[in-house]
Amino acid sequence: MTHRRSIIVALGGLLLILALAILMPPCAASASSCSAGCKTAYGSCYKSTQDRAKCQAQLQRCLEGCIRSKRGH
Repeated sequence: MTHRRSIIVALGGLLLILALAILMPPCAASASSCSAGCKTAYGSCYKSTQDRAKCQAQLQRCLEGCIRSKRGH
């Protein structure tokens, strides 16, 4: 019974994500994926260098780029 409930919860989560993706305006979706990419790059930077200041500066520039690209839409 627990396995069945887990599957139902997982499917519900997927449906929620799909609904949000459909209802979200294209610019918001691209900004969201842009910031997610920035955060992923930050994680990779920090993991490989352990240089928080360098990686935070890179993250800040990346997020500012996302904001600039969002304004252009």
